[in-house]
Amino acid sequence: MRILTSCILSFIMCGLMNAQNSAQKSSAPAQPSAARKAAQSEKATEAQVLKLLDMLQIRDNLKITLDAMKTQMQHGSEQMLREKIAKPTDAQIKTVDQIVDEEFAKISMDDLVHDVVPIYQRHLTKSDVAALIAFYSSPVGQKLRREQPAMMKESMEATSAGQREKMEQLLARVELRLEQFIETEQGKP
Repeated sequence: MRILTSCILSFIMCGLMNAQNSAQKSSAPAQPSAARKAAQSEKATEAQVLKLLDMLQIRDNLKITLDAMKTQMQHGSEQMLREKIAKPTDAQIKTVDQIVDEEFAKISMDDLVHDVVPIYQRHLTKSDVAALIAFYSSPVGQKLRREQPAMMKESMEATSAGQREKMEQLLARVELRLEQFIETEQGKP
């Protein structure tokens, strides 16, 4: 469960940071280094970060991400079941899907949102967050907010099959290399 939560947070943070980077580039002029150092000492408040996360529609993005991950996990779990049981019944497949549903239901959206607040506070100052809020209040920022959930969903769909295949290949290579390493180590005097 912790690994799943970490994966979800990592994925979301990557997407949000990319959006923020483009927002910062377009809305905040470059600061001189002395002014930048002074601004860095000014930590964003939790309320400010939560407002930004709300503007970024983090809950909608989390839901889309969780739904896509749940679908992928259900497919993977069904595949695992088929590897262990040659011809699983519909009831067995339904049970596997229920297990995945139950585990995903344990993920608290509030916890996920609050888990990222300190990260934003560590990397963004009050003025950074204020600039991002200003950007996301602008027409272009609002358009990005409207389109981002669909863009994330489409991105996950476009990359999921290829990533799943690459991950399976990676795991197979790691397993093979580990077996070779263990054989070598066991053969040593």
